[in-house]
Amino acid sequence: MTRKLSGILPLSAVALSLGSYSMITAADLQSLDDRALSEIRGQSGITIETDLTMAADKLSYYDDGKGVHLEGMRVGSSEVPGQGAFHRTRIDIGSDAALNLEYLVEDRRVEFSDIRLAGAPGVSMGGIFFDHSLQGTLSLRQQTVGGNGYEFDSAYTMTGGRLGYRTNGNSVFLDDITMSVEALGVTLERVGQTLELTAPRVTGSWQVGAIRYSSDPAIYGRSTNSNGDLLPSYGGLSGQYELSSTTDISAGGRAGEGLRFDNETSIHSASFFYHDDGHALALRDITGSYRIQDLRLDVGEDWRGRPAVGLTLGRMEGEFEVGAIEIGGAGKSFGAFNLSFLLEDQVFGGRNYTNALYLQGGGHVDAGAQGLRLAAQWSLRLSDLSYTEDGNRVIISGLQSWGQGDITVNVTRDGVQGGTRFYDGLRIGFEGLEAGYRINGMRVGSDDAPLQGGTELLLALGIYPAYDFTLDGHMTLGAGGASGEGLIINSDIHIRDGRAAVIAAPYDEGNGEQPQKGLWLTDMTYDGHVRNMTLDVTDEGLALATEESWSTMDIGNVRIGNGVDGESLGRLKIQRFEQGSTTLIKPGGAGNVCVGGAGASASACSASGGEWEMRGEEGVTIEMKNILARAQSSEKRNSLLWETNRTVDGQGRAVNGSGTRLVLDNIYTSDGGDFDGDGVDDNTYGIQTDLSVDVYQTRVVKKENGADSLGVNGARGDEKIMDASAPQGYRYVSSPSEADRLNRPLGFAVKAETRFKELTINNIDLVHPVGGAQTAVFGAVLQNVNIRANLTATPIP
Repeated sequence: MTRKLSGILPLSAVALSLGSYSMITAADLQSLDDRALSEIRGQSGITIETDLTMAADKLSYYDDGKGVHLEGMRVGSSEVPGQGAFHRTRIDIGSDAALNLEYLVEDRRVEFSDIRLAGAPGVSMGGIFFDHSLQGTLSLRQQTVGGNGYEFDSAYTMTGGRLGYRTNGNSVFLDDITMSVEALGVTLERVGQTLELTAPRVTGSWQVGAIRYSSDPAIYGRSTNSNGDLLPSYGGLSGQYELSSTTDISAGGRAGEGLRFDNETSIHSASFFYHDDGHALALRDITGSYRIQDLRLDVGEDWRGRPAVGLTLGRMEGEFEVGAIEIGGAGKSFGAFNLSFLLEDQVFGGRNYTNALYLQGGGHVDAGAQGLRLAAQWSLRLSDLSYTEDGNRVIISGLQSWGQGDITVNVTRDGVQGGTRFYDGLRIGFEGLEAGYRINGMRVGSDDAPLQGGTELLLALGIYPAYDFTLDGHMTLGAGGASGEGLIINSDIHIRDGRAAVIAAPYDEGNGEQPQKGLWLTDMTYDGHVRNMTLDVTDEGLALATEESWSTMDIGNVRIGNGVDGESLGRLKIQRFEQGSTTLIKPGGAGNVCVGGAGASASACSASGGEWEMRGEEGVTIEMKNILARAQSSEKRNSLLWETNRTVDGQGRAVNGSGTRLVLDNIYTSDGGDFDGDGVDDNTYGIQTDLSVDVYQTRVVKKENGADSLGVNGARGDEKIMDASAPQGYRYVSSPSEADRLNRPLGFAVKAETRFKELTINNIDLVHPVGGAQTAVFGAVLQNVNIRANLTATPIP
């Protein structure tokens, strides 16, 4: 049986598909027999009980003659294949003429085995299934004001839910879903040619017991394997929300037939939790709003002429705030975050970008016929991200991002297919993804504070101030952490045509865009591999442990000034090879610190000439252990190469390998002896670094007499004090008062300690293009190193 839909789906069909009340379907009208009639009871209303089984070969939607087909549709019992799902609906007419429904759905599965696009034979997007039991009420009545639509109240509870995605016999699914939702006073009315759905108040809570993975085609939508053991889990989720929204639905796609959506939503309160073996990562006190304008749904083609279901966006803007991010058993917080954004068409680098997503079948070509391919393009015109810690706020201002390329999604199993190595889990692939981003600068205190430099401080977190690149490769997320629940990550990432800023000036200081000047890594390629990295939420924080990782970053030119043709300092090539490295990310910064002195109390610190800083309870502490392994191959090794005086080709490009090179090769750590008796020096200590980061006020003094770059006068040694009434937002004070000290500049306060037992550089070579390699130093060893630092870096105007 094939269903064909065209134009706008009627609301009743949407409601039925969501399971708000029982589905009543039949290919032909039939008279009821005596047994069926006995199940219909009329007292104050009607009660209908059915065991529903439904199947269809194909359910199709057509748009301008192009179709998307949901194949292998089945509705029935989720536990007993072939049997029906029990439905009971009580229908009553209230005294206010409202249609009142009470419904119960038990053990129902709605399933589609394949989702295909016309014009793309042999591939599909994969299959989906949804298991659930529902109990709820729906009251529908005509609007009392105007009478041009309907008003309804809905409340339901879902239990025993499973929502899964399956490709080529492998599946990932949300297991043990429970949900309670209440929506009162919802209205649906026609305004001109538009259906307007308004929900003044929607509240709900939900929980996902586990997110599970299965590589066994025989295990489909079950929590256990053939031996009765629970399938591996990524962890669980839960949350609650209260929101209000208005959605407009009208006919017409981006070209011809289709659908248009406009939406405004306000999130009054929400929370989100990720659960891992009894530990939680919590996002609390979430509020925000967003507006979607001119979102179109079409069945058509992407920019390369491939059949696709297209989602194209005119504009989306919004703002979200997270009051606290907590992790670990003590309930400590990293702080609060705020994000504002605007997605809109924009020109970057002389190229027009929009926001569009085209859904296609197939996924990675070697993974099998089923999978999902997303041809994506995005244009983040403007975004600000702020971090507030113990009341101190720093804003990363003017973030822009753009990109275009293919993203593939497959559920894969461990093995080699078609020459491609796959791993157990959800595989997210990247194919020719050309992307970039840039940050304008930083602001401290408030959104209208003066724009300042300082984005290079983000390098401590591995974030460049500006970066554009072409990305290929994959990241596969497997189920199960170091023990029990969690994530296992395997990845192979390849970057080409990279250009990254280490230090960069703003791209717009208020007088229009300008090329960013700074220190740039250009003509960059990167090849990185991670094997069996586990990610777990523990009692202390977020723990990462990597079995093995190796990478090569080849920087064709280190440039000063312009990132395109600035003066080059030469070529750098950095290789890293680690085994058994770990990272622990904990909430809470350095706490109380004596800067510039020594002492465990304010009085002792002051007596030693130091500055006592009470940096508060929030912040971030990162504990890293990097174990540098001995070289195993030309790719798996730790080395550093610097090359200068290269020859150039006919196009004026420097030729790598043609110049003079300084090479530090086969760098590795060790514990300084063979303590376990296996004949090889132990290597378990590595390079250990503890890094605590806070947002904190600090003492900043003027370096020389006279006016600074913004024209603010002061004498050498004067202290910088923030003052909103001053023309540039600050002034210089020779003898600051106690009130002045409360207005010292904000910055990133970093307390760091690095230590290792032994670090070996096997050889330091000088390589001449004619004379070849000569070893200058062989076997350089550093032992028992411990470096401590306290640094507060403030943005400089």
